Amino acid sequence: GDESRISLRQADRARHGTGHTQEDMYDLRTGLIRFRLPDAVVWPENEGEVQALVSLASQNDWCLIPFGGGTNVTHSTHCPHKEIDPRQMISVDMKLMRRVIWVNEEDGVAYVEAGITGLELIRHMEKLGFTIGHEPDSYEFSTLGGWIATKASGMKQNKYGNIEDIVREVNVVGAKGLMSHKHKMEMTSVGRSSAGVDMKSLMLGSEGCFGIIVSAVIKIWPLAESRSHESVLLPNFGAGLRYVKGLSKMRSLKPASVRLLDNEQFRLGQALRASPSRFQSFRNLVSKNIGYYIGNFSERSVVCATITFEGTSEEVKMQKRSVRELASMHGGILAGSTVGKAGYDLTFAIAYLRDFALNYNILGESFETFVPWSKLTRVIEATKRKIYSEHKRRALPGAPFVCSRVTQLYDDGVCVYFYFCMNICGVGEPSDIFAEIERSARQEILDNGGSLSHHHGLGKLRSAFVRQIYSQGHVDSIIAVKEALDPINVFGARNGMFSIITKDGNQTVGS
Repeated sequence: GDESRISLRQADRARHGTGHTQEDMYDLRTGLIRFRLPDAVVWPENEGEVQALVSLASQNDWCLIPFGGGTNVTHSTHCPHKEIDPRQMISVDMKLMRRVIWVNEEDGVAYVEAGITGLELIRHMEKLGFTIGHEPDSYEFSTLGGWIATKASGMKQNKYGNIEDIVREVNVVGAKGLMSHKHKMEMTSVGRSSAGVDMKSLMLGSEGCFGIIVSAVIKIWPLAESRSHESVLLPNFGAGLRYVKGLSKMRSLKPASVRLLDNEQFRLGQALRASPSRFQSFRNLVSKNIGYYIGNFSERSVVCATITFEGTSEEVKMQKRSVRELASMHGGILAGSTVGKAGYDLTFAIAYLRDFALNYNILGESFETFVPWSKLTRVIEATKRKIYSEHKRRALPGAPFVCSRVTQLYDDGVCVYFYFCMNICGVGEPSDIFAEIERSARQEILDNGGSLSHHHGLGKLRSAFVRQIYSQGHVDSIIAVKEALDPINVFGARNGMFSIITKDGNQTVGS
């Protein structure tokens, strides 16, 4: 074979044995990697090579851990500790399997290899006049296979749905061979089917523990005729929540993306502007034209909803009118498309800002959850309080920076992101302390009605919470499915509820 597609180099192993959590970044930056690294990295080029690799792993008692873009924030690509699994660990990097095999424009579907990045896939489809509709924050580097394995969600979920709505079929190389649909005709998809449990259902959220996703059939849409942005400033977070809840009820008129930045995150975005903040200009505008509003707006309370429209010219026109009318009902002021686009783009910049801040001894991380509308205010307030109290209890230097953002909108609730940064000057083992505070915040989210994850998955980082969200019968049943599909645990990444499996059939939490 091609030896250039097998690596034992420390740098390759370190990159493939880590992801993008703050622990990963801190360890890589300090050179003190505390995690077990894979013993080798392999880059297969096609489905046949993946099958051969799985066969070799079965014969030689290796453990295979699939690797996509390496953007996971759950430790899902970490190798299990040697005490738990002493086998040789092989990271299977899928980036060479990135072909668009075929596109059926009439049916609106495409057959794509799983190693393709979001950026590559978006650019390929745009040249053909289509969009995939899926645009997660990490799309530059994350892959189709990774989206499926983590059950991902994108920023334009309101219009195109989550990954489970976009993917039509999934092809997987498992311990017993290729698992896929059979087709009588070429370049077709089964579409919706009531023919029992399919691979898509099994693989969504499987996090590399059932097999290696090699390809998928996905839905595609013609490029939108009209695309634009808008932003709405509202007096406070309560008014902002009522406003975005109103937008969530708009059904077909709901914009492609709606994001509500709390006051802290909005002011952070303004501080990052190359030119001075436009808030004073906004106050002057309000004072001049609608002076009676000025008492409702304060630089320390104002929030911003950033909105992205996609659709036909008529659809976008109707959406803009509804957005404007609803803003007026909730005491909001339109702030224009420039602020709207900047707010949308800020999402992509935050990961880079986190890594940049580490140069100045600021450690930061984001974490997400789904929260029902009825528990939204409670979860946000309680989680922020918890972070502040845990920071104070440890007598850490300075004050933490904590903010939140409401993103994907649903009829029954929303996805909420929390952001937490702290000064680590003079702090011993800062990454561990940060992780302790984050775990406390996650527990607070669960205790107040939020979910364990909306779209990042569980990995090993959140595996200790599994028993709080699933019954023992559920855990036992899913583990039984895993043991039937992969009896010798070739795919032993041990993510999510699979972190509690041991070789002898007992269950214990481990990573």
